[in-house]
Amino acid sequence: MLATEYDDPSVPALAGSAIVSRPFEWALGDSIHALAPRVKDHVLQSPGTVVVYRGRMRVWRDGGRRGWFAGWLLRLGIFANFMFPETGEEVDFEMKHVVTKHDDGSLSMSWIRTFGFSGVKRQFHAMMHFYEQNGPIINWRGCWGLLEVELCPRVEGNEIIVTSAREWLTLGLLRIPLPNWLKGRPLVREWQEPDGALHIRVEVHNALLGHFFGYEGIYTRAEPVEVPK
Repeated sequence: MLATEYDDPSVPALAGSAIVSRPFEWALGDSIHALAPRVKDHVLQSPGTVVVYRGRMRVWRDGGRRGWFAGWLLRLGIFANFMFPETGEEVDFEMKHVVTKHDDGSLSMSWIRTFGFSGVKRQFHAMMHFYEQNGPIINWRGCWGLLEVELCPRVEGNEIIVTSAREWLTLGLLRIPLPNWLKGRPLVREWQEPDGALHIRVEVHNALLGHFFGYEGIYTRAEPVEVPK
């Protein structure tokens, strides 16, 4: 299971009403105001809150020999709550999104996605950690903190697009850059439907396997909950 900082009582959220610049504001600048209202609310979630989203997803992976090989790789992700080999239509989906401000001034955004397949639930954990002095690049860590990926968000029309840049494998004090052929590059697109629901499409690409895994569907905000102080 990915260790996220809100699970650790030694890393509390900061109380108080101080105004802070939220992570996607640093990354997107003034272009953030072009986002559709629900998308903007999603990426501008306030520190010290938890929001739960629910919906349905189509989960897929590539077929043929590449898909078979990708399936075995995705099975390894089960042990780290990172990826999984199951696919399906109309898969129940829940995402718990937590934004926490820490004593050192940094912000973390934790995402726990739960996919309800027939007979089994799979989770996909991720945490983004932000330091304002690092500039607009967003650092994302998963797999027990073993994988670090630079995420690069941008605005197209009223949608948010997220791609990746450099990736590292972190083993204790070692931080090993990954070559392009080992990278799983995500392409994430989120937009607002006419009824106000959020529509997301996620594709993961590898230089050898092509577009080998992804999911797409619609979800809505279920409930906001304050992080316990």
